[in-house]
Amino acid sequence: MADKQLRSMNRTELIEMIYALQQSERTLREENLWLHKQVDDKRLRLDKAGSIAEAALSLNHIFEDAQAAAQQYLDSIQYTEQNAAQTLAQAQQQADEMLRQAQTEVDVAAIRIQQAEERCRALREQTDREVRQQREAFLSTARTALSKYSELTAHFEAAGEETPAPGQ
Repeated sequence: MADKQLRSMNRTELIEMIYALQQSERTLREENLWLHKQVDDKRLRLDKAGSIAEAALSLNHIFEDAQAAAQQYLDSIQYTEQNAAQTLAQAQQQADEMLRQAQTEVDVAAIRIQQAEERCRALREQTDREVRQQREAFLSTARTALSKYSELTAHFEAAGEETPAPGQ
């Protein structure tokens, strides 16, 4: 399978491919068991063979068949392992890339949070300055008003008049 095709496959497809390869391996194992039973059957026939020559001929065919089946099984297992290793490596690469992307997003989010915190801090400092300025202006106005009220009170007392209440 071409690298481009494997790279374009999503995780589910890759898992399905691995599952199919495992099924194939399972089938081959069953076939291997069947072949071993065939070998055992041929051994029984060999025991029943009447002559040494017949036994030798039977054994040659049995070993050839068993060798061919074993080689086919080993070739299939090797192919399956190679495909599984490639699929796993590609899945690992995809997972690594996803982790890198996620880390980048986390880093960007951290920078944005830091910037937002700095803006909040600046706004709070500006608000605190404005509140202090307004408080100072209010206190200054209040002192001036109290001073004028004291002067008026003194003026009314000097004139012998009753001091009006504030706000009248």
